[in-house]
Amino acid sequence: MKKLFIILCLSLILPIMAEESPFENLNQYFNYLPNAVHKNWIPYQAESNYEVTVQFRVKKNGEITEPTIVNSTNEKANASVLEAVKNGSPYKPLPDKYPSESVNTQVELRYIK
Repeated sequence: MKKLFIILCLSLILPIMAEESPFENLNQYFNYLPNAVHKNWIPYQAESNYEVTVQFRVKKNGEITEPTIVNSTNEKANASVLEAVKNGSPYKPLPDKYPSESVNTQVELRYIK
């Protein structure tokens, strides 16, 4: 019984601790982020190719805010792209050495039929 109690206490404490970033710089982070968004994307099935660019802010802890479509060649696909960005949050934290509390970025998703 004591072992179970200790494991339960640890599982309650661990999520509170800040996660360290696996990235040394923003270039590494910006290589990771498009792939992370893409993994959550269920593309709108269209008759032709399209591209959608979404802009959002990533907080130091990996949470995102303000996702907005900034360019789209298929308006019907916009909702699926916004959903992909939101469903992936929180992402991995920004690099520990990055001095700001957040960074603004854009990700382009392409559907190729």
